[in-house]
Order: sequence, then structure tokens, then C-alpha cells
Amino acid sequence: MSELIDQRLSPRISCDLAVDYTARDMHAQTGRITNIGTAGVCLATQRLILPVGADLLLHFRLPIGRRPIQAGGTVRWAAQWTAGVELVHLGFQDQDEIWRYYAKESARQRGGGVRSPEPAGPIPDPAVLRETVLDAWRRFIREQG
Repeated sequence: MSELIDQRLSPRISCDLAVDYTARDMHAQTGRITNIGTAGVCLATQRLILPVGADLLLHFRLPIGRRPIQAGGTVRWAAQWTAGVELVHLGFQDQDEIWRYYAKESARQRGGGVRSPEPAGPIPDPAVLRETVLDAWRRFIREQG
């Protein structure tokens, strides 16, 4: 699993979010997101093992969100009733909401210690979003070390 973590584009935080997901040739299913980062989620399913490489459409709501998130994702790993899903199709507003949730929740889970900076406004470019998240994560690691 540590090899998988090293390949992630963003770190994850624990959560428990309801999600509706659909794969090709499949009716909508309900599951839970058990961890989330700015580039992916861990999806816990109730009855279906998702194949690696499957494309999914996810619908979920963040506790701080004003509107539901809709994201396209690809299953990168699967074990029993869980799957790691890389978020590959995500609108800028949805990226921004996930970043804001991630920043607030990661600070809360760390006990309010080092706070991740929130962007002043929406992040217009996915590359900027990725670099912002990686910079925040690097600062956190340096300050904890």
C-alpha cells in the first residue's frame, strides 16, 4: 500500500460521505467515500467489485458544499468492496470545493495545529490546484518533521 500512496497526486483525509456512482452498463449504485484528496477518493461499495480501469461517474455532496459534486473517475485499484478512484474529469468549481473541504478537514483532523492555507478565490487551472496542494503538503511535512 505504501507504493500506492507514493504514486498519489495528493494526500488523503478520512471522511464518510454518501456517493452515488455509475459505471458503463450498470445501474446507479450507492456507496461511501471513506477518504478524499484533491485528485482521488476511496470508494466503499456494498455489493460490487469494480474492475481496475473502469470509468465511473460520481455524485456526492461535501458537508461544507453549496451544491453537489459531479466527477468522472477511473478505478486505479480494487480490493474486496473498496476501490481507489482517480478523479479525472472535474470542473473547476468542484475542484475548488474539494480543496476547501480538504484544507478545513485536514486541519481539523490534525487538531487545529498547522493550518493549510485556503486559496483566496477559485483556482482557475488544474495544474495550479495540484501545485497548491503539493506545496501545502510539503509545508505540513516540513513543519511536522
